[in-house]
Order: sequence, then C-alpha cells, then structure tokens
Amino acid sequence: AAVAPIAWWHWVPCIGGRSMRPILERIDHAVNQVLTSDFKVKSLASPSYTIMDFFSDFMSNPGGIFQVGGSDDPAKFPAVKPAGDFSCDIPGKGQRIAIVAHSASGWISRLYLSSLKYQGKSFHGADRIHSLVCLGSPHFVANNLVYKNLEYLESKCGKDLPPNVRCLCVGSKGNVMSEASDMTRGAYEFCGATPGDEAVDGDGMTPLFSAIAFEAADKLVLENVSHAPVYPSFGPSAELAKERLTKPWYGSPSVLQQWLPWLAKNP
Repeated sequence: AAVAPIAWWHWVPCIGGRSMRPILERIDHAVNQVLTSDFKVKSLASPSYTIMDFFSDFMSNPGGIFQVGGSDDPAKFPAVKPAGDFSCDIPGKGQRIAIVAHSASGWISRLYLSSLKYQGKSFHGADRIHSLVCLGSPHFVANNLVYKNLEYLESKCGKDLPPNVRCLCVGSKGNVMSEASDMTRGAYEFCGATPGDEAVDGDGMTPLFSAIAFEAADKLVLENVSHAPVYPSFGPSAELAKERLTKPWYGSPSVLQQWLPWLAKNP
C-alpha cells in the first residue's frame, strides 16, 4: 500500500465549490507512480509544487462563490491547467489497482474513474483502478456549491460505476444530531441533512445517509466509528477530539478488519 502525498494545504485552492482538478491530478500522479514501480514503492514522491504554484492555483482555479473563471458551474469551467509539475512515467495497459479514499476523496475519486471531461481533462481512471473503497465519504448531492461538482458528474454519467470497477461505501452511526456538537450539526447540514432533524446519525462529520447514498456501491454500516484519525483539541472540534480518545476511526486496526475483506476479494 502507498499513500498519495496530499497535504491539507493542497485542498485550499479547491474550497468553496471550486474545481477539484488539482486533487485529481495528485490522485493520478500517485496511481501512475504505483503502477510504474512494479508495486514495490512504499513512499510516493510528491509532484513539484512551489509556494508560487499554490498562489497561482488559489487565484485561477475555477468556480466557487466568486465564480473564478466566469462560472460556478463545472460544465463551464475553463480548461485551466493546475500549477505544478505532475509529469511522471505512464503505465502500460492491463495492470490495475485499488483506491481507498477518505471523506471527500471518495466522491472525487468517482470523477477520476469516469471518462467525463472535467475542466478540460478526462482522467479515465477506470483503466487503472479495479476497486474503490470510500470511508466516510459524502455521496448525497447537497444544495451547496461544493456538491455542484458531484451533481455535474451524476448528470452526465448517472449514478453508476464504470462496468469494470466495483465500489464499497463505508459509513458509521453512533453520533446522533440530537446529542452532537455544533461542529457535527454544521457538518451534517452541509452534507444535506435537514436542519433540526435530530434523528440524523453519522460518524461526527458525514451523516450515514450520505455515506451510503451512492446506489451503485456495496454498503457497510459500522457503529461508533469516528470520521477522522485526528481533530484539533480546541475550538469547534474539541468535542470530536475528546470522543476520538475512546472511538476508533476508519483506519484503526479493529475497523480495518471489517472492510478489508471486501477489498481482498478478487475483483
């Protein structure tokens, strides 16, 4: 297994409903490295990316509330190439691997798998991926700018997977809205929960209904699993950080044993 080198600050140019192509390029770069290494690589090289590249992406990455590039509609995003050097060896056809995606990376990986032209590029990830596991990933098209990207995907490709790819959506219950912190309430509502619906359950960040909303996927519902491995212990996330002391997350050994058998099956 290898971890795609995506840092938190790489997401900054994408926040607020802007294009996810900078993240898609990083996923693609990581996949190509694994496939061209004969599966021997453990640590992946990061694409060349400077602070000036970061500011370039922040200013030019399309979409969002300010309609960078002219529109917040992904169908109208201009073909602006993300900054940085994502060049690497291209694998030959035939070999494929699995992606294990956490949180928003799950629905973004669905874009990667598709042949849909997105901000001027089609990734055709299904040629290199045989399985996708989504851990606490929101798949419900909520009414905000971020999910316009997912809405665009489903409007063009439907709610199906490419025929040669399988998917498992893993979600958890155990953090009910009626007993949740303000941060959890806000996260659930951002993912499409009806404000005031105290029965909504989830993992503290992604409501269960959204985690299993991708109809084409197999589903696995867990209990009392926390969304993330680490939360800041101060401010809005303090309650989640406290709960994490007694709860596993999706990557904890005891939880991994519940979803890994699905991945271990021959695709």
